[in-house]
Amino acid sequence: RALPARRITAEPPQQGPRQAVVRAPAELPYVTLAWHVPALRDPAADRDAYALQVLAAILDGYDGARLTRRLVRDSGIAVSAGAGYDGSGRGPSLFYLDGVPAAGHTTDELEAALRAELQRIRDEGVNEAELARVKTQAVASRVYKRDSLMGQAMEIGYLEAAGLSWRDEERLLEGLRSVTADEVRSVAQRYFGDDSLSVARLDPLPLETARPRSPFVGVRH
Repeated sequence: RALPARRITAEPPQQGPRQAVVRAPAELPYVTLAWHVPALRDPAADRDAYALQVLAAILDGYDGARLTRRLVRDSGIAVSAGAGYDGSGRGPSLFYLDGVPAAGHTTDELEAALRAELQRIRDEGVNEAELARVKTQAVASRVYKRDSLMGQAMEIGYLEAAGLSWRDEERLLEGLRSVTADEVRSVAQRYFGDDSLSVARLDPLPLETARPRSPFVGVRH
């Protein structure tokens, strides 16, 4: 019999930027920025979801992608920097940037550098070479999942659990293949305002160098 439709709890609309600071024992500080963005609900119509997936890959989809090249290798402002987007969940989707600042740099500096890379794409767009590379990698990743029965089963289960259908697989591949540079630039211009932004920072506290002595050591029974 047909299962009843699942009700998804909607998050109240965000009315402005949010900030959070966590202070905990850690070796290095960390910052993450997350924006509310559209999810993939209709594989035939939701073009922005495909463009957001390609945007994340251009920023952080391979070893020489923009964030690693510019912020880690060239400027040295970060130890690591990344981007991510998963639009296939049942709930609201987020696009995030994150990173660990290098010694002598702060999370504020790294946040500004991450934002600057998004702004660069808003202003200049992306080139056809990097667009072709990340689309090829994204499509290949999906195709490689078909190499084993386990991979096929996991992909079918993932799509069904996300509210899509296993029959959508070819449509999803075609959606990725057809993303244009103009679409990537368009989503970068439309979805990254401060009103939908949440920023979280880890402010590291000193790590304990010695483990506390157990109160039971030396107790005889």
